[in-house]
Amino acid sequence: MDHLLNNKLCSNRQYGFIKGRSTLLQLLNILDKWTHELDNGGQIDAVYTDFEKAFDKVPHKRLLEKINSYGLPQEILSWIKDFLTDRIYRVRVNCKFSDWYPVLSGIPQGNVLGPLLFVIYRVRQ
Repeated sequence: MDHLLNNKLCSNRQYGFIKGRSTLLQLLNILDKWTHELDNGGQIDAVYTDFEKAFDKVPHKRLLEKINSYGLPQEILSWIKDFLTDRIYRVRVNCKFSDWYPVLSGIPQGNVLGPLLFVIYRVRQ
């Protein structure tokens, strides 16, 4: 994360996963802005985005290319590649299993690295 911050690869609007910039702080900041705007006779319009399944849509190849373009050490890129690749899945319907298939996209969830990889993928260059 330090590399991304030191090279200004993260937006100033990024709050989660950055020390001292929690999502709670983001909420308080936006509420201050909205309150100020309403106090001055302004109007607030909000758009809500649902990121359901967003982690599942990240293509591994594109994510790895993006990480490589940020100049991270090759050993970190290799470690992340190992984390993402050679995963397989199958589904079960009525107690019968499908064949195994390779997982070509998606970030594994339930770990510390997953949200960081999603943020890296969403960062604009």
